[in-house]
Amino acid sequence: MIVRGVRGLSLQRIVHTNKCWIANFYFASSLHGPNGELNKLKNTSRLLGSNEQEPSSTTTERYCYEFCQGYSKLPSGEVRDFLLHLAPSCRIDKQLVLEAASTILKQNSDAKFDKLQKSLQSVLTPPINKIFSKIGQTRGGIKFLIDLRKDVLTQMKTLDPTSQEHKDLQELSQCLKNLLSVWISVGFMNIRRVTWDSASSLLEKISVYEAVHPLRGWTDLKNRLGPYRRVFVYTHPSMSEEPLVVLHVALTKEISGCMSSVLKEFRSVKGFNREIEPSSFHQSEQNIDEVDTAIFYSITSTQLGLQGIELGNHLIKQAVSELRRELPGLSRFSTLSPIPGFKSWLLLELMRYRRGDTTTPLTIQDKEILENIDATKPAEDTLSELVKSGSWVGDKKLENGLNKVLLKLCARYLYLEKRRNKALNPVANFHIRNGATLYRINWLADPSPRGISQSCGIMVNYRYYLPEVEDNANKYLTEHTIPVDKQVLQLLDM
Repeated sequence: MIVRGVRGLSLQRIVHTNKCWIANFYFASSLHGPNGELNKLKNTSRLLGSNEQEPSSTTTERYCYEFCQGYSKLPSGEVRDFLLHLAPSCRIDKQLVLEAASTILKQNSDAKFDKLQKSLQSVLTPPINKIFSKIGQTRGGIKFLIDLRKDVLTQMKTLDPTSQEHKDLQELSQCLKNLLSVWISVGFMNIRRVTWDSASSLLEKISVYEAVHPLRGWTDLKNRLGPYRRVFVYTHPSMSEEPLVVLHVALTKEISGCMSSVLKEFRSVKGFNREIEPSSFHQSEQNIDEVDTAIFYSITSTQLGLQGIELGNHLIKQAVSELRRELPGLSRFSTLSPIPGFKSWLLLELMRYRRGDTTTPLTIQDKEILENIDATKPAEDTLSELVKSGSWVGDKKLENGLNKVLLKLCARYLYLEKRRNKALNPVANFHIRNGATLYRINWLADPSPRGISQSCGIMVNYRYYLPEVEDNANKYLTEHTIPVDKQVLQLLDM
């Protein structure tokens, strides 16, 4: 039986095999889908996924181009519909897998085993991989798939996590991630140092993508590329002018404990006054051989579509090699990292205590300090109000009173609070999993509006002791132990 369809194409009657299933799926959807761009896109999907005789490479490239262009033209309201349309083809057919496995188990002939093994591998491959693989082989295809996964993740956030639609998109995201993990592997990545003389398009992207300490203009960027500063990026051969990960480094003579010693353009909340350390900023690198410390103060993964694919840890390691090659005298490597989530965690713990769900996070000494600030209410309420309002910043008396309390609570958050045996704080988990040591917690190191809202202005150094990195990483993964310096333990009275 021959079925006549869109554009005069014909499909033979589809039998129940994995190869023909995808053609049937997309052919049917093109007939019954809505009009307009969505219908055209579904039809192009069918052409790409068809298992009839393989078209020429030119035709395949044209189909891929039409797919990418069609998707980019979709009205925003139809994006989710199309992604949900793709999702079922991420699943393998359980019955076909069982049949293929059963055939192999019954086969005694070695001569046929290789053929049967390939058949099993085929039915274990999600049908959608055929389309994604073809797109990934075309110019701009990998970047398109990265952006496609970004859209999938964005749509997932709008859905009920318990819904079937969320589960379908989760499967689609995982399918894309599996393919991208192969194509965007470290072996394909190029590390580049960015300077003020780099292409303006690259500089603009670095400025736009910076998420840890946002830039406010070209002057800010020029300072971060200036003397005693380095910026490294990871790029991929398929998108050489697209930075996938960006790492900012300051070259110093000490392990920096505040952002004002790293960023010349650093800005604080109103009322806070900390002098910029002039020794940290120079017009030239005339004494570059005297520096012995590299401070990693910002690392940004620029592509949401690569979420869950680890690149940042490898960039840090390669940057260390590049820096040591340039400056053999470097002996200390540390971060100056934000602590996103600390303020939210603290307020939640205080609220849970007031509801009677847990014990107080405060010690007797903490309560005494807070009662000296306000004796008319419970210490937990006083701390909650101060942390929420941020009114204590710039008030020296309150700053001195809260110093010990907040540093101790922050040490507990970073060192003791865990989820599934891993550090609760995502930045801590990233660096400790990479082999770093929880080295020092710094009071009011980031008094910017963002720093106050995230972590009450507190920052942390994760220090990379190079000879210990591998052992630290393995112990964290297997024994769930966090390497920690005595400076942090002293805050906890441990």
